[in-house]
Amino acid sequence: MGNMVLKNINKIYPNGVQAVFDFNLEIKDKEFVVFVGPSGCGKSTTLRMIAGLETITSGEFFIDGELMNQVEPVNRNVAMVFQNYALYPHMTVYNNMKFALKLRKVPKPIYTNQDEIASIIEDDKEIRKQIKAIETKFKKNQNDDSLLESRNELYKKLYANEEKKTSILVQQVGIDEYTINELRTTIKKREKVVASNQHIIDKYGSNYPEECHNLIEENNNSLKQIEDFKKRIEFLEKNEVPLCKVRHLTKEEMDLEINKVADSIDLTRYLFRKPAALSGGQRQRVALGRAIVRRPKVFLMDEPLSNLDAKLRVQTRSEIIKIHKQVGATTVYVTHDQTEAMTMADRIVVMKDGYIQQIGAPKELFSDPANKFVASFIGSPAMNFISGTYSKGVFTAIKSNDENNPLGIESFTYKVSKELNKALQDYEGKNIFLGFRPEDIYVAGDVNNHNPSNSFEVKCDYVELLGYDLVLYFYILGHKIVAKVGEKENIQTNDKAKLCLDNDKVYFFDADTEKRIK
Repeated sequence: MGNMVLKNINKIYPNGVQAVFDFNLEIKDKEFVVFVGPSGCGKSTTLRMIAGLETITSGEFFIDGELMNQVEPVNRNVAMVFQNYALYPHMTVYNNMKFALKLRKVPKPIYTNQDEIASIIEDDKEIRKQIKAIETKFKKNQNDDSLLESRNELYKKLYANEEKKTSILVQQVGIDEYTINELRTTIKKREKVVASNQHIIDKYGSNYPEECHNLIEENNNSLKQIEDFKKRIEFLEKNEVPLCKVRHLTKEEMDLEINKVADSIDLTRYLFRKPAALSGGQRQRVALGRAIVRRPKVFLMDEPLSNLDAKLRVQTRSEIIKIHKQVGATTVYVTHDQTEAMTMADRIVVMKDGYIQQIGAPKELFSDPANKFVASFIGSPAMNFISGTYSKGVFTAIKSNDENNPLGIESFTYKVSKELNKALQDYEGKNIFLGFRPEDIYVAGDVNNHNPSNSFEVKCDYVELLGYDLVLYFYILGHKIVAKVGEKENIQTNDKAKLCLDNDKVYFFDADTEKRIK
């Protein structure tokens, strides 16, 4: 399971800068959630707080109901994929993936049938001897596909043996008294430190020296940690967990895990190469494989595609989606590219200046934006906006504040539909924004526009042909407007074109709050 809950999360740095404000989100098991927003919006900071690489100033973070605030990153059962791959250049792909498993601990198995286990272990040894002989030949000739096929067939036998072992495995569960006692011991130690610090502070009274500020801050942090530890004890006392001794993975177990993952993401051929001998896309797959092999509850990805070229980004994007479906782990993905967010996410979290602007499915954010920022950020090209006033059912455009833009059309009015008139009745005589997407502008008379209205004539300053689309650039009272029409339209740069909007696909926004009016 990988359910996550973030409650009222805030992040304030020592210099007083607040990066994240009151962040609230619940992420379901196996969900693919994307944090998207411009640079400095707090998306990477939030991801790092989930990973445990940044401390949470206030608020609570849970994984499967267990409070994670004071849990060390290594114990959170999360895996992170970084922007720059973070591969060890002196290690082969195999050893890069193996390194992620060296610290992993697993329950020491208890089997019901020792004779059967002994027989399986002997069989495994014989199979591994054959694999080793094949790998020695393959390292000398990595283009021999027949060796790879033979190796894969032998590994299938190892996987089958592993399933047999699992079928006779005994699992013991109960209350984890050991961890509870460890936490209680830690609490007592922290309480002694707090009492000692408080004794020093009390000696000075209200006129304590500058050095005491550090003790006060240390006490505040310790008290917060004690409170978090108590909540964790409360969780462990109420929930049964697997009870058994733990140990590190054996060399054979690591080898099996690595080959399973390598086979699933098409890396088997490259296991014995070093990162320098791989393409950018292959390196990114190695970074993903290193995360997958740990079998974490949660995958965290911090702009993993930003170093790839455009074609490779599209290819790797589809591979990440495919891997997510295969592995089924909860995934949190950070990007500033709204195209990645729209194509990959089950849900998108749009952020700006540390605040959540809107949470929803890609289609919901595109067709039903909560405010002007979301409307402008989601969609490519971005939504067009014209500032103006509303009066008696008519929107009248006003001149843009951008003096650098040409004026274009000198007047523009839009007759508002009856449905939107009801929503705008409180804005009589007030300034508002009219918004419409480039795809929702049509050439007058176009049969695709089922609700034509309010036609207007423009002079096209620039025209781009992009395959099936013809993109027009023009100005309305200094507001830059982009329109996407069919490539069959015969419109050239500096031509005049008569256009119209679809009444069903226009939006209005409050000029002060920038919230959607609906």
